[in-house]
Amino acid sequence: MVVVLDIRPFSDTLFMYGEASSLSAFSLAGHVNISIASPKSFLNRSKPATRLLLRSLVITFEGQSEVITPVTGYAPVRLCSMSQELVRGDPIELSNEGLEYSTSTCSWNAVFDIRVPGWLPVTSTYGDADFEETGTRYALCATATYVHLEDDPSSFSWLNFCAPLCSRSRTVDAPQCPVTLRRVIEPPTGPSGSFPLAMYVVDTQKELDDTREGPSTTPFDVLGKIEVVACTPTAVSMGETSLPFTLRLRAKDLTHSERECLRLTEFSVDIKQVEVYRNTTSEDYAGGFPIPSQRHQPPNEPLRSHHPVHTLCSVDAFQTAQSPRSSVGRSFSLLPENSSGRYVIGGDGRIFTNTNDPGSLLEWYILDVDIPIAIEPYAVDWAGPCVRRMTESSPLFSVRHTLSVSIQCAYDLPEKEPVCRRLHFFLPLQQVCLLSPRPPSAGYHISDTSSGETQLETSFAQSLPAYSQLFHQNGERKIDFSIPLPLYRPPSIPVSQSPDPSTGSQKDDSSN
Repeated sequence: MVVVLDIRPFSDTLFMYGEASSLSAFSLAGHVNISIASPKSFLNRSKPATRLLLRSLVITFEGQSEVITPVTGYAPVRLCSMSQELVRGDPIELSNEGLEYSTSTCSWNAVFDIRVPGWLPVTSTYGDADFEETGTRYALCATATYVHLEDDPSSFSWLNFCAPLCSRSRTVDAPQCPVTLRRVIEPPTGPSGSFPLAMYVVDTQKELDDTREGPSTTPFDVLGKIEVVACTPTAVSMGETSLPFTLRLRAKDLTHSERECLRLTEFSVDIKQVEVYRNTTSEDYAGGFPIPSQRHQPPNEPLRSHHPVHTLCSVDAFQTAQSPRSSVGRSFSLLPENSSGRYVIGGDGRIFTNTNDPGSLLEWYILDVDIPIAIEPYAVDWAGPCVRRMTESSPLFSVRHTLSVSIQCAYDLPEKEPVCRRLHFFLPLQQVCLLSPRPPSAGYHISDTSSGETQLETSFAQSLPAYSQLFHQNGERKIDFSIPLPLYRPPSIPVSQSPDPSTGSQKDDSSN
C-alpha cells in the first residue's frame, strides 16, 4: 500500500497589506491531498481492497531566516511555526474498495485555513554571494499518522509478509510546499496618482558642517538663520524611476547686507540604500514582535530545511574570512551610473537679494527637481549585485533608505576669501510595493489536461480584498463616511395604476 500526501494551497503567494503589525493576520488556505493505491499482490493473485484508519493529519506553516557573510558567519533563526490538526474527533477510515483494479489512485482532500501573522518579514534572498542562496523563506509541511486495516487475514500480500517487521502505526510526510510572502500597500487614490508629500523642517544650526576656518563665527551665525524646508513623498513605489524633491529656502531674519554677502552656489542629492546583516536577532525586532523563544531556536530545535553550512557550523568547521563581528553593512547609491546628483544654481547665487520689499522677505525660494533612480544595478560586491530593495526589517537583515541633501553656501567677507560652508542633512525614505490592479471581475478558465480531465481554474482568490480592508479588528464592518448619502426624494406616483370605482364614475360623468 502506498500513501502519498500533497499540499496544494489556493495560491503559493500570500499578499500582506499595510505595515507589519502583530495585530493583523492573513489567511493561507488550501487542501492536503491524500492518495492511496492498492499493494502489489504476491504471485499475481487478486488485489485486496486497501483500507486504512487515518488518526492524524497535521499541517504546519513554518518560517525561517538564515544569513551568511564573511564577517558575521552563519546565523539561523526560526520566525514562526504554526500547526493545525485536520483530523478532529474520531479517526477517519479511508478505502479504495470497488476500485482495486483501477490504474488510478483514490484520493481525498483535507481543507486547511492557517492564520498567518501580519508582522512576518517578506520572502527575500540576501547574504554572501559565494554561498548558496540564504534569506527569509516560508513553507508548508504535512504529516499523516495512520493504521493499515486488513479485511482478509488469509489473503497473502507483501504487506502481510512485512507486517511482523513493521510498526502498526505509520507516518508519512508530504514534500515541503514553498510559500512566498509579499507586502503591498494600496496605490494612492488622489487625483495626481502619487503619494502625498511629507515636509521636514531642517535645523540649520545643527546640520551645518562644523569645519570652521579661522576665528570668525559670522558665517555660522548668518547661515544658522536660514530657514530650510524639504519635501519628499511619504512613500516611493518600487516601479518608479524618479523621486520628486522640493527644497524651500527663506532668509527673513537676515539684514540686507548679510543677504548681499550670502551666496548659495549648488546643492547635491543622493538616494542611499543601507543594508545591515546580523548574526543575532535584533533587540528592537524581538521586542516588537513575538519571535519564538530560545527554546525553539537552533540548535535547541533545528530548522526543518537548513543551509548546508549548518553542518559545518555544528562541528566548528566553518570559519569567517575576516575577524568576526556581530553585524556588517553595505551602503550604495540608487542614482544611475551616469548621474552625479549635483545641481548648480544659476546666476551669482545671491537668491535672497531680489528685492528690498519687507513683504517679499516672507516668500520662499523654491527648487524643484526629479531625482532619477537606477533601473538596473551596475555595482557588485561581496553580497552580489547592488539591487534596489523595498524598505524592510527582519531579525537578521534590514534595509532602510535615506535621501542625502547637501547645500553649498558661500559668505563673502571684506578683503578676504569667501568662507564656504556646507549644510548637510538626511531625510527618511520608504520604498514600497504597490498592490497590482485587480481584474474587473472574477472569472474562470476551463482547460483540458493530458489525462483527459477537465480543470476549473478560478481567479476569485486574487480578486477578493483583504479582510482588514473590509472589517475592523473587533469584527465590525468598515464604513466609508466620506461618501455622502443620496438626497431624499419622495416616492413618485406611478404612471399606470388600477382605477378606483369612485374615480372611474366621475371620469365618466365628466366625459358626458
